[in-house]
Amino acid sequence: MKIFHGFTLIEMAMVLIIMGFLMGGLLMPLSMQMDYQKNKDTKKVLETIKDALVGYAIINGNLPCPALDETGVGQDNPCVPNKEGNIPWAVLGGLGRYDSWGNPIRYRLDDAYGAKNFPADLDTISELTIWDVDKKPLVNEAVNSNVIAVIYSCGKNGSPEEENNKDGYSGANCSSPFSGTTEVFTQDGYVEKKFDDILTWLPKTILINQLAITGKWP
Repeated sequence: MKIFHGFTLIEMAMVLIIMGFLMGGLLMPLSMQMDYQKNKDTKKVLETIKDALVGYAIINGNLPCPALDETGVGQDNPCVPNKEGNIPWAVLGGLGRYDSWGNPIRYRLDDAYGAKNFPADLDTISELTIWDVDKKPLVNEAVNSNVIAVIYSCGKNGSPEEENNKDGYSGANCSSPFSGTTEVFTQDGYVEKKFDDILTWLPKTILINQLAITGKWP
C-alpha cells in the first residue's frame, strides 16, 4: 500500500511566498506598461486638441475661451479675467474632455488671441512662458513669446504641479474648472514624486502659418 505525503505547512508557506514574488514581479511591469500607454494616449489627445484649436481659429477668427463648467462651452468673448479653465470640448467637436485617467484637460489662453480677429500686429507680446522642472526656459522668454495657448493634463496623480497652479483655486486636484493666472508653465519628463503633468503648447508661428495658408491672415 502506497503512502502519499501531503505538503507540510512550512512547504505550503514557502510555495505561497515564491508565488507572491513571481506575481509581484509580473504586476509591476504590467502597471508600468499601463501608465506608459496612458501617457502616450494623453499626449496624442493633447496634440489633437492643438490641431482643433487651430481649426477653430481659422473658422471663427479667434481661439475659444476656456470652459468654466461641465457643459464644455467656452465663456463668451473676451476671455478676461478667466483665461484658464478646462478645454472647451463642446465647441471642439467633443475633443479633449478628459485625459486617460478621467481628469479634465486644462487650457490656458493668451487673451490677445481670444479676442475676435486677433491682434493685427505680429509683434504682439504673449505673456506665457514654458520651462522645465529645473526652471530652464523651453521657449524664448524675451519679448514676443511664441506661446499663445497651453494645453495640459494633470497626469496620473490628478493634481496640477505647483508651478502649473500658482495662485490657483483648484488646490489638490484638476476637477475644478478654475485655476490661477500663472503665466509660467512647466513641461518635462516624469519625475517621481515631483512631476507628472503632461503639457503641450500652441506656438504663434504655427497658428499664423495656418491662417496664412487658408487666406485668413493678414
